[in-house]
Amino acid sequence: MKKLMHCIICLLLLAIAAKAEVKLPRLVSNGMVLQRDQNIHIWGWADVGEKISLTFKNKTYTTKASRDRRWAVNIEPQQAGGPFKMLINNIELQDLLIGDVWLCAGQSNMEAVMNRANIKENYGQIIKNSNYPLIRQFTVKKDMAFKPVQDVASDKGWVAVNPQTVLDFSAVAYFFAKDLYEKYKVPIGIINSSVGGTPAQSWVNSESLKHLPEYDKIAQKLKDTAEVSRILNAHLLKSTAWYKSIKEDDLGINEKWFLTTFHQEENWEEIQNLAQLNEKITMPKYGSMWFKTVVDVPEHLAGKAANISLGMMHTEDETYINGEKTGSINSGYTERNYAIRPGLLKAGKNTITIRLISPTTGIGFNPKNNYQLKFGNGSIPLDKPWKFRFGIETALLPRGNGLSLHSPTAYYYAMIKPLADYRIKGIVWYQGESNIPKPEEYQALLTSLIEGWRKDWQQADMPFLYVQLANYCRTPVEPTISNWALLREAQMKTLKIPHTAMVVIHDIGEKDDIHPRNKLDVGKRLALAAERLAYHENIVFSGPIYKTAKIQGDQVYVSFNHTGTGLKSSDGKLNTFEISADGKNFVAAQAKIAGKQVVVWNDTITKPVAVRYAWADSPDGANLYNNEGLPASSFKSN
Repeated sequence: MKKLMHCIICLLLLAIAAKAEVKLPRLVSNGMVLQRDQNIHIWGWADVGEKISLTFKNKTYTTKASRDRRWAVNIEPQQAGGPFKMLINNIELQDLLIGDVWLCAGQSNMEAVMNRANIKENYGQIIKNSNYPLIRQFTVKKDMAFKPVQDVASDKGWVAVNPQTVLDFSAVAYFFAKDLYEKYKVPIGIINSSVGGTPAQSWVNSESLKHLPEYDKIAQKLKDTAEVSRILNAHLLKSTAWYKSIKEDDLGINEKWFLTTFHQEENWEEIQNLAQLNEKITMPKYGSMWFKTVVDVPEHLAGKAANISLGMMHTEDETYINGEKTGSINSGYTERNYAIRPGLLKAGKNTITIRLISPTTGIGFNPKNNYQLKFGNGSIPLDKPWKFRFGIETALLPRGNGLSLHSPTAYYYAMIKPLADYRIKGIVWYQGESNIPKPEEYQALLTSLIEGWRKDWQQADMPFLYVQLANYCRTPVEPTISNWALLREAQMKTLKIPHTAMVVIHDIGEKDDIHPRNKLDVGKRLALAAERLAYHENIVFSGPIYKTAKIQGDQVYVSFNHTGTGLKSSDGKLNTFEISADGKNFVAAQAKIAGKQVVVWNDTITKPVAVRYAWADSPDGANLYNNEGLPASSFKSN
């Protein structure tokens, strides 16, 4: 009987303990950085009526969980410092800092981490010296939702910077935070919430899309949980059938092309370099394609462990060496660096085989890839011609009736709204590439995003910093419509919203890589903007921004904001200015600096009506700066 009573008491105690459990959001955890000089908002969930006791810096705050099981405590503004501890009922949080917290969001150029090969190789010494325990990042795990959710997910929570952890930091966010930390010597927290390939409409709430019926219709439809489930199930069936066909009907799989010999070699085409693929066949192509080359390994390296470096490929690869699978990655943003086991490489000719599988984005290779075998301090280039052949060519895998990376509201509800109770200093936004097809929508979208997020954080004047698109794509010989220039213009026009700043980077991108390696200068320019907007420094933080154009005779006098101590060109003359007699057709113009203005003319046009600058996808040669070294934004006068 006593034993039975003991068991009953234990069960009751366990039930009471379970009932009293307090749940915290992922952000409220060990190592977090709390925003200084604002009320610190701490919240969580517990059973209805549960008493909550929070102790911080020798002061205790109490509350109860409400009917919706939510509780919250506001701590009065605090000065920068730490580390501190916080006790919430029986939960002890350690190593807490008070400083400045920035939400860094957007698509792949914000998401790109320091460990990415084309970034890592640029900043080896910086990475080696990255010992900043007071700079920390919280990476929000990628997720989609179409209604408000309670919390975000994170694989690692708050992580402090050191030479190992910095490799997983957003490169732009890290350089931004590093500059601010070195200037102000206060802890800096980064909340990194970004997803590659996403457009602005997936980062706003449904109310923000009322003025865009096409997106609003989809957003309303996706609020229906049953409809989302139906779409997902239908897409799963299509996806399963697509991959089943790729596996079962691929001639290369059936004939084992991954083995070391070429099968029916006469049916394979040849290219010298994989970057030439789009010159040989019309793109995009979907399905699977096989690529083969050979590499000569000298006797003294035969049998040794090595790595094969293949750079980035669109979507999924399977890579084989001498018939043995060496690695596979399903990502268009990840460098392929596969370990080669000892004994696999032989003296003489070795066969490298790559199978690319592409359901939605088309088969392709990054033109900057460097293909090689690496042995310790040495390497062997894969510089012999490649043979290629389709395993199966098929239609693209259709997306799920609007449910995709591009779905309106998808990431707002999953990765932004749940963060809004956490106090922050400001927002950094780097996005726009995925809105290139419809640049005319972008100003309205970005405006809605800024206003909506400020409303979420209940701070109408919250600093909002954003990055204008970099230069990308080759400039055509003949004038053409440039969606990149149009979207940059939309970004520039969004500056009419108070407490915003735009960083111009069309001078530091790479026209053959949508993910340029120079993230340091992007971070530095963002930090300058933050110093002005958020820290109220009296500094020049922007390059020249178009203000007005006045026509005097056959010349146009262009005035700018943010001229700093004066205008300059990087090589003594001004390039990429164009002038028009009808506002539609533009021709190259001469231009010169006259004080804080630029005078533009063309001897063949006597009555100009419009002028534009750096108006191209990749405005090669654009060289108008202020004396502080910050580039002018591209613009069109009307």
